[in-house]
Amino acid sequence: MSQLVGGAAAPVATLYSAKNNCLVASPSPTCARNYSVTASNADLSVLNGGDGTRSDNLVFVPWRGDDGTNPDLDVLHGPNTRGSDLLYATQTVREAFAAYTQAVWDINDTFTLTAGLRYASDEVTAEENLWRYSESNLNGALGLYSSAFTATPSGGSALYDINVANGGFVTDAAGDIIFDANGQPTANRRATNGGGAFAASVYRPFFRKDTKTTGRINLDWNINDSAMMYFSATSGFRSGGYNLVFFSTTAAYDPEELIAYEIGYKTQFLNDTLQLNGSFYFYDYDTIHTVATEVSSIGGLSTSVLEAPGAKISGIEAEALWLATDSLTLGGNFSFTPSEYTEDLFIKDTAGFDKPDSLFPGANQNVNINGNQLLQVPEVKYTAFGSYRVAMSSGANLDFSSTYSWVDEVYYSPFQNDREKAPSYSRTDLRVNWTSADNQWVVSAFVNNVFDDVGILQVLRNGEDEFFRQTAGTTVPRLYGMEFTYMTSK
Repeated sequence: MSQLVGGAAAPVATLYSAKNNCLVASPSPTCARNYSVTASNADLSVLNGGDGTRSDNLVFVPWRGDDGTNPDLDVLHGPNTRGSDLLYATQTVREAFAAYTQAVWDINDTFTLTAGLRYASDEVTAEENLWRYSESNLNGALGLYSSAFTATPSGGSALYDINVANGGFVTDAAGDIIFDANGQPTANRRATNGGGAFAASVYRPFFRKDTKTTGRINLDWNINDSAMMYFSATSGFRSGGYNLVFFSTTAAYDPEELIAYEIGYKTQFLNDTLQLNGSFYFYDYDTIHTVATEVSSIGGLSTSVLEAPGAKISGIEAEALWLATDSLTLGGNFSFTPSEYTEDLFIKDTAGFDKPDSLFPGANQNVNINGNQLLQVPEVKYTAFGSYRVAMSSGANLDFSSTYSWVDEVYYSPFQNDREKAPSYSRTDLRVNWTSADNQWVVSAFVNNVFDDVGILQVLRNGEDEFFRQTAGTTVPRLYGMEFTYMTSK
């Protein structure tokens, strides 16, 4: 249920205003735990006045400023500051219990069978307390800026009425608004195109209990003293949870489940100086968690965990370690991991600039992610490394090492388009260590990311209210330096 509070005597909306409305003798049905999960959009719309939105427990009032005296408008667990536009006091208490048992059967000297069962129970009690300052040109239509505050001209738009109420237009001596040659009102420094300022307080309580029994079966084949293979099938489970802080439209998400199949090998050659390991695997997800942006019930966008009804990951991994000489060590690893969503899931692309809501109201922005590559899963990765030790006559050691790695392109939204794709990148690191004969002193010199190839680690997308801007986190550029270490013995 949402509340519009108007009038000059209206209280200030704080972080706990909405929660306090539920701490009464006869609270609204929306105060019950999980109501935001179990109630349909239609039910919530009725409680919200039948306007087609789901606001659950929402209180918003005109913004009256922050003079620093109200502690419920302070940042929690941080400095006492003014002007914050987002306050939150979310709570998540998780009680987890698990029991595991397994049996091992040595069938003979060659084969060993292992079977195991695991029971898991997760209870999650969560609470969403959120306060937000915002501006909206809908305030006039919603009644926040109406005759309860100041008289506004009839027939004007909501934004027009807000600017009249705030004194955002130039007026003549008689108090009439001055219009330009195009019939537009003349704005002054108090004019706003963002709308009227308001404060919103929301509260949603949740509880869930997820239980699951999973299993594992594995067969080891000891081919000889230097080689073995294994075959395994394992069911997996990760409990569900809640999308907190941003009043996400999708309040909760169910557990993630999969069955993983794997065939692997472990071998040693050249008098056990060369080790080669590898595996072939297939992960079949019945449900997998993915991340997407949604339109929040209180305006703006929220980042939510959503349930994709199916996905698969198949792959090959290999690694090698070779003690070539007493001084030289070489190694590396490689993985090829194609992945895709395998079931239909339509998600609104709120950051898609080809159909902005302001120009195409009601346009279908839903995108089916079926067949797209999974989030943050590069298809190819590999690393190569080597080290060489020089034993000095003084008893000290000089160690030279180098590492080269390469990561394939990766997507940071499930829509798989170039706007949120991180290109592939590589990195080369060099290091030399001098260790004293008594092992107490270590002096190192290093150059990380020798070729200054900066990669993208994260892409954050924004919608129309943020002008579709994108931000990204990057890897560290070329970095070089020295380190000095002294170790004492007790």
